[in-house]
Amino acid sequence: MRSEVRGGWTVVAVSGELDADTVPVLSDLLEETPNRQVVVDLSGVPFMDTTGLSLMLDWHRRLDGAGGQFRMASLQTSVYKLFRLTELVEVMHIHESVEDATS
Repeated sequence: MRSEVRGGWTVVAVSGELDADTVPVLSDLLEETPNRQVVVDLSGVPFMDTTGLSLMLDWHRRLDGAGGQFRMASLQTSVYKLFRLTELVEVMHIHESVEDATS
């Protein structure tokens, strides 16, 4: 996982599975992010379990509730399916690409 600032947005790129073993690492990285505008690039995530889903929803609520913005970009089909099955595609800010999310 790595992060960089792009035009006022902190972009956090994640690769590998996002599950109970890796969610704490992403959570710590997000906690250290001072920016209130965050995009999580999930293009490198082939699998996400409910702990990853919970983390994404928690950060969406936290930032949107505090006047910030939380967006996700470049979801692989299997990860997008998880958000669709849980009916969160209507709630979360999901974008085709990081460029779309930061514009």
